[in-house]
Amino acid sequence: MNSHNAKPELTTTVNSTSEELKNTSLIKKRCLKYPWLWFVGLLVIPLGVGIFGYFQLIYIGYVPKIEPEKPIEVVSKKENVLSSNINNPTPLWLMLAIALSCASGCWVIYRILKLPQRI
Repeated sequence: MNSHNAKPELTTTVNSTSEELKNTSLIKKRCLKYPWLWFVGLLVIPLGVGIFGYFQLIYIGYVPKIEPEKPIEVVSKKENVLSSNINNPTPLWLMLAIALSCASGCWVIYRILKLPQRI
């Protein structure tokens, strides 16, 4: 009836899954066929890095034995140390900075939670 309203049908060829698999790499094929490999791979990478880092940190290498030398006797005077450093090693400004940063973080979280919910 109305030929101008008729939409032409698009003819596209859709590749089947077997044809798509032929065009992909071996790693993609394995990951598509076995999806659990993604999870194993994502678990193995951080574990491997952690184990490698641990063994690199504890390895000390070759350390030659050195015979201890005769200790030199040193006469030292005992200096007077300020008693304020011994009694209060943490300065007041540091405590105030920590308290202020915690308070500001709590205030920001409170403001975010108080915002009206958008649905």
